[in-house]
Amino acid sequence: MDVRLDQAPAAPVASTHTAWRFEGRAGEYFKIWIVNLALTIVTLGIFSAWAKVRNKRYFYGNTFIGGHSFDYHGSPWRILLGRIIALVLLLSYSLSVNFGGPKAVAPWLLVFVIALPWLVKASLRFNARNTSYRNVRFDFHGTYGGAFKAFVVWPVVAAISLFLTLPLAHRARDYYNINNHSFGGKNFEAVIDAGKLYGIYLLGLLFFFAAIALVGGVAVGAGIGNILANLKPGGHAPPPAVLLPFILLVSVVYVGTILFISTFIGTMTFNLALNSTQLADTIMLESKLSPVAMTWIVVSNLFVVLVTLGLMYPWAHVRQTRYMVEHLAVIGPDDLDGFVSTAASQSGAIGEEVASFFDIDFGL
Repeated sequence: MDVRLDQAPAAPVASTHTAWRFEGRAGEYFKIWIVNLALTIVTLGIFSAWAKVRNKRYFYGNTFIGGHSFDYHGSPWRILLGRIIALVLLLSYSLSVNFGGPKAVAPWLLVFVIALPWLVKASLRFNARNTSYRNVRFDFHGTYGGAFKAFVVWPVVAAISLFLTLPLAHRARDYYNINNHSFGGKNFEAVIDAGKLYGIYLLGLLFFFAAIALVGGVAVGAGIGNILANLKPGGHAPPPAVLLPFILLVSVVYVGTILFISTFIGTMTFNLALNSTQLADTIMLESKLSPVAMTWIVVSNLFVVLVTLGLMYPWAHVRQTRYMVEHLAVIGPDDLDGFVSTAASQSGAIGEEVASFFDIDFGL
């Protein structure tokens, strides 16, 4: 199995820096979201496919590079078909396990392993071919074999190696996703430095050990204090009600640590992948997301959504999207419009394939 250690590509010499921007508003999206939610409930989930299309069109239509926004052309019928297939598979699995017992799990595990690469490929192709910028479609050329290698073989290798190769498995997924996408016939290419990727994971691991040491130290200190209280004449252990705040504090610290580490690794690897990506050896992508800011947004959004019983979800979604979009940029030639126009003239055949039966969104 090949391990690429290439260095990231150099930025173009003569270039312009074009920042992305997001013009969506929480109040606007709330109206779309609440109608989607109501109709999804009334139709027993059937409208969820149309709700997904409405959501994507709103967020894509409010995401701009320069003076132009993205567009989404997905068919809700294709999304509904994907969800029906997923529901049938889930019900079949539940029935076979209920009536066949644990021995029925193994065949379904094999089905899942075989089907997963196809589901990933179909979903990525559907979303790419139904996304456009200035009437130029994206496309996805990944194969089943490539998906099997990235999403089945590499995770197995990572597990066998006691997760020592987990960063390489992560990179394999990024390579499959990025390097098989194109825009107007021009290919994206990412060359991700393995050393930097390992550095991100190691730093995340250090944060985890530091948090465990902190929580463990506090727990040991509390335990020693409890023992000393019992050793004193007439001493007794504190009642459970006294220990409850301590248990809650430890739980909050633990959950917060997991959220921070997962957000830290996700944000830093996202930055690394985009900053290592070129389009047609001419345009580079730039991402400057802060893991601290992202963690604050994720944690505060989660708190607000829980406290408001989900009613503030549109605000949280718009808030996180705005932060992410507005920390992205495109670095390309001075005549970026000329590049897009050239891509448009070479992409006529892509639109003819959008109606392919196998372009289905499975939500992956």
